[in-house]
Amino acid sequence: MSRKTAIILLLLLSIPLAIYLLMPSDAKRIRKLVGEGREAAIQKDLSGVMSLVSYNYRDRYGFSYLYLKETLKRIFKTYDSIEIDLKRLRVDVDSKDGKARAKFLLKAVGIKNGDREYILGSEEVYESVFLTLKKERMKWRVVETYLPTREGLIF
Repeated sequence: MSRKTAIILLLLLSIPLAIYLLMPSDAKRIRKLVGEGREAAIQKDLSGVMSLVSYNYRDRYGFSYLYLKETLKRIFKTYDSIEIDLKRLRVDVDSKDGKARAKFLLKAVGIKNGDREYILGSEEVYESVFLTLKKERMKWRVVETYLPTREGLIF
């Protein structure tokens, strides 16, 4: 085998390997999305939060995309600042139906005139949050939120 053939063969094998190693997995993308959503909410950036939510958003609590947007707008206006503590993030991707689920524990505190109010969770208890995500136009978007703690279930 000539040197030129060996170099071409090495390149052909190394390019797919580099792409595999450098391209983030869907689970990593979803973890990043959750982190971006947390940061956008802390910054009270409504468009930043809503850019992560699908226009087809619907949940069991009656929220749609527009209702969720108006609720967040009201929350962001009500509080001077927001603190969010998120832990135990787990992501499960189901490639068969093109959906994923992110599960985590969350405390959200709104601060207004120096007073702290719990928006989600309490001083002792974190709120369990399950997000269902779907890939739309090559990006993961939240299509549903489920809060099992409100129904007495803890994850």
